[in-house]
Amino acid sequence: MLPRVLKNGDLLPDINKILIIRVDGIGDLLNSTPAISLLRENYASAEITVLARPLNAPVLIGNPDVDRVLVFDRDGKHRGISARLQFYRELRRERFQLVVAMQTAMWSHLVAFLSGATYRLGRYQKRFRSTLTHAWRGRYRKGETHEVDRNLELVRLICEGEGRRKLVYHVLPNEITTAKAQRTSWGVEDDAFLIGIHPGGSSFDKRWPEKQYAELADRLAQQYNATILLLRGPEEAELVQNIQEAMQSHAITYAPETIRELGAMLSCCDLVVCNDSGPMHLAAALDAPMVAIFGPTDHVAWHPLSENATIVRRDMPCWPCSAHKCKIGWECTKKLPVEPVWDATMATVEARRK
Repeated sequence: MLPRVLKNGDLLPDINKILIIRVDGIGDLLNSTPAISLLRENYASAEITVLARPLNAPVLIGNPDVDRVLVFDRDGKHRGISARLQFYRELRRERFQLVVAMQTAMWSHLVAFLSGATYRLGRYQKRFRSTLTHAWRGRYRKGETHEVDRNLELVRLICEGEGRRKLVYHVLPNEITTAKAQRTSWGVEDDAFLIGIHPGGSSFDKRWPEKQYAELADRLAQQYNATILLLRGPEEAELVQNIQEAMQSHAITYAPETIRELGAMLSCCDLVVCNDSGPMHLAAALDAPMVAIFGPTDHVAWHPLSENATIVRRDMPCWPCSAHKCKIGWECTKKLPVEPVWDATMATVEARRK
């Protein structure tokens, strides 16, 4: 039976347990939180569970719209056929009435079907789409629609209202206390102008060159007497070291052990400069003043959803591509000069000082 397309606002009956599938990146999950909030508004008494990866699951801690988080560890606990089958059996025993495949993927559609849920909502693309009971059949052209709006449009098939275009992420009081104690241990005073720079990214094409980051950091330190904090992930030690060695000014380096520690430290920064990345969306959810550097990614779909964020990019005739393979060496990222990033950063700083 082909999926039935519903008009906006058709509520589903007798929904007590909802599962949302979002096992991709941190930014993907954060940009799903407005849609999760809309589901909570419409199914207030239902238990909402989110299926997430080990990396992105912690961003839901403290989220008032989420009751439970199930972690799917495809490279660890759930690796292999036997472990996967056991996972599917356990999922089926949960007896979800509604599964929302918010991640458009063949696997998400399959899991929704294997769950045994009465209602299975997703987008009518990828394999196993015929297993959906309710589907959004449209297609999005690049450069037109933000991911938040895509997710809201999906759940509006079974919800009333428009929803709020606001990412949901909560830093806990003890996390703030720990982050402030960390600042103090570095000798950073409360009134210091702290600029967090996160030069990493999920792939090479998204990373602005180290030399440019070093020059920008030096300008900020000299112009504003700023304290520079270089933030890095587990595999970015060399990247940050190269920036630090290229700088004329002093910089503090910090490698948060968890995404929660990173979020707390970002909330303590007066300004964040970063590439298109998961930490960028985390800073956006915190409404941290930010300058985000974009390369080939569709910036219309994935720009940081915050009024305090500014994006800088080099427009190219080949955009939008979002391609990890490029015949001209990712000129959009690698040949983006310092000047436009500096101008955007100065404008952000000066606007905060008014």
